[in-house]
Amino acid sequence: MENPSDLYSYLWHRLPLVLMFAQGYLICRILVVTRLTDIFVFRSLQKSRGRPDLICLYILVSSALLSFFIPNAVTVLILLPVLKTIEQETASRFNGQGLSTALTLSVIYGANIGGMGSLIGSPANLLLIAALDVYSVAGREQIGFFNWFIWSLPLVTLFVSAAWILLVFLAIPKSARNITLSLNLTENHGSLSRQQQSGMILFYVFLTFWITESLLKELIPAFKPFDAPVCIIFLICFIHAVFIHPLEPESEPLLHLKDMIEGFPKRGIFFLGILAAFVFIVRFFQLDRSVSDWLLKMISPGISPFVIMLSLTMTVIFLTEILSNTLVSTAFFPIAYFISNACHISPLPLMIAVSLASTCAFMTPVATPCNALAFGEMTGTSFRIMLISGFFLNLIGALMMSAWLWFIIPVIY
Repeated sequence: MENPSDLYSYLWHRLPLVLMFAQGYLICRILVVTRLTDIFVFRSLQKSRGRPDLICLYILVSSALLSFFIPNAVTVLILLPVLKTIEQETASRFNGQGLSTALTLSVIYGANIGGMGSLIGSPANLLLIAALDVYSVAGREQIGFFNWFIWSLPLVTLFVSAAWILLVFLAIPKSARNITLSLNLTENHGSLSRQQQSGMILFYVFLTFWITESLLKELIPAFKPFDAPVCIIFLICFIHAVFIHPLEPESEPLLHLKDMIEGFPKRGIFFLGILAAFVFIVRFFQLDRSVSDWLLKMISPGISPFVIMLSLTMTVIFLTEILSNTLVSTAFFPIAYFISNACHISPLPLMIAVSLASTCAFMTPVATPCNALAFGEMTGTSFRIMLISGFFLNLIGALMMSAWLWFIIPVIY
């Protein structure tokens, strides 16, 4: 992009992606403000029949699905009142030794796993797209809202299954495994209000449009010149339905401007700006190539490409336990690119693995804001069990992620 026309062409080409993330934020605010998230969690837990193992499973699944579309920390905030209610009942029945650890780890695991579930699920995914563009990685043009789900949903299912098994055997006390809880969640979450019905409709419209857009780009090449204009028109109509003319007559708009300002991630945007400056400095001084050259000297010439991917994934996962996940992913995208080129393998699976691995923070309370929030609010959570269970989930997750991405990414992209 040496001249303004190249920059304009690039921005126009990537405009649908930018609009998708912007609408993802709108959807997040709609789900939270209308409390559709609360209803989803309540109805999920009702299906657990009070069994501690199923309660943990439904919390895992609920927090993972919510984190597909809303920030991890918001997911934890939504679930905390429910977790505290359940914990109070179990603590009173077992002389203070309740399900605090199991409940805390369930929401932490689910929220972090959910970040890899959708293209808009984590800031690291946005940074991934930017890094793929910076290094002109082959196959990046095919990444879309819909085909991300094709490989992410099986991976999320594997992670949730592994996390649940670890929780059942390590976090749920043996004395609590065969009891039945009453789940006195007193709020009425019966029929949906008009506002909630409108929010649900817009959520489905959002999913339908972006899945259709991804399929049209994939199946009909002639649609690509019309992609950006169609997305702009859809965004205008969507904003009109949210702020100006509600779907239900004689009802309040779903969102007001104050709702957007209250939920706006100012610190997150500021941090992304710092990361952008960091990337520019690294690229300008070619520090990324220097670091990757240094790492390449440590790699044996005959080493398997899969072992390289597994090692990189595991390194990112464990670094994320003590460092910011966005910082780790930003630092490792160029490393993954240059190492893959030097070893004559496709950079795409490695760079996607870096993005996903940076969301896997399962061991420590300081790894992510949602970890700190859940651990701090749920008193009685065992740090020892969190450390042990998280360590095993990191190892299992690195193996599952590396094997699955190594196989599936070349097939899809």
